[in-house]
Amino acid sequence: MMIRVLTLLICLAPAALLADVYKHVDEDGNVTYTDEPREGAERLESDEPVSSYQFRAPSRQQPRSAPADDDRDDPSAYARVRIIQPEDEGTVRDNQGYVDVQVALDPNLRDGHRVQFVLDGEPRGELSRSTSQRLTEVHRGEHRLQVRVVDGAGNTVAESDPVTFYMHQASRLMPGSQQGAGPNPGGVPFPGN
Repeated sequence: MMIRVLTLLICLAPAALLADVYKHVDEDGNVTYTDEPREGAERLESDEPVSSYQFRAPSRQQPRSAPADDDRDDPSAYARVRIIQPEDEGTVRDNQGYVDVQVALDPNLRDGHRVQFVLDGEPRGELSRSTSQRLTEVHRGEHRLQVRVVDGAGNTVAESDPVTFYMHQASRLMPGSQQGAGPNPGGVPFPGN
C-alpha cells in the first residue's frame, strides 16, 4: 500500500510543478497571481517549473482617490490637522496648570508655516515649528483647544477640529479629595473650624 501511494505522488509531482500561472489586475490596480483561471486574468507562459518562475513586481498605480494635482502643488494643502493630546472630552489632572498638547499633521509642516495653539479662543504661546507644546496657567474647568497652521503672511491655511477637555485640580479646601478620601481627610481642619 505504501509503495502505491509513493508511486502516485512521484507521478503527480511533475504535473503540479508545471501548472499554469495566471495574473489578474483588479479595477484598483491590485495584482494577484494564482494557479486558477479567472475572468480577465492573463495566462503567463513559462518553460520552467512554477516554483522557479521569476515574477516581475508590478508597477504601482496611482490610487483612484489620490488628491488632484492642484492639491499636491498647493503649499497650503493639509489633508489632516488633528489634536492627539489631550483627548476630546478627556480630563487633565495637573495642580500646576500644565497641559501637554500633541498635534498630528499630514503632510508634515511645510516650509514657512508655523503652528498656533489656541485655548478658549485666545492664541497661547509663540508661533512654532513644533507640533507639541506645554500650555501653562490652565485653570480648573472646561476648556476648548484648537490648533491652526499659519503661513508666513500670518494667514490661517489649515486648522484642527476643536477639542474640549476638563482641567481637574485638587481643592485647597479638600486636599485629599482627589484620591477619593472623605470630606475631612486625615483630620485636617477646614478654615473656620
